[in-house]
Amino acid sequence: MTLTESPSLLIAGIGEMVLSSSPDSHLVAYGLGSCIAVAAWDPRAKVGGLAHFMLPSGPANESSPVKFIDTGLDTFLKAFQAKGAMISRSTFKAAGAAAMLMVGGGLAIGKRNAESMEAALKERGISLTATALGGNAGRTVQLEVGDGRFLIKSLSSMVEL
Repeated sequence: MTLTESPSLLIAGIGEMVLSSSPDSHLVAYGLGSCIAVAAWDPRAKVGGLAHFMLPSGPANESSPVKFIDTGLDTFLKAFQAKGAMISRSTFKAAGAAAMLMVGGGLAIGKRNAESMEAALKERGISLTATALGGNAGRTVQLEVGDGRFLIKSLSSMVEL
């Protein structure tokens, strides 16, 4: 099991999302610290999406459509559905939200991101089927569109959720 480098590699930078219906696509978010990546995969339509959220809340931003969880989650879900996916039969997984940065008297951004994402998904009737949230190490994640595997690599390990 390795993170893939290939022509079908689509990268979600901070505040970005990538979506694909190509079974050869590998959707990647590099270097998640306190940021949180949400992977969505529809096993019937074989559609995958990966969004790289930075903060719990903030104004909508066209250049970084998923920078903020509160204004970006619906943008991501609508784009996922526009590719032919159905939310009700899809799986959702999340990783990141590490304790990397401290602000406002010690309130961890990673923890706030995880709490915000879980609440926002719950409001929409969506539950995460697997998570790798918290801790204090950065991660890189990859969603395999063909089979829905969600790979997480840190300095010390690589696991599949």
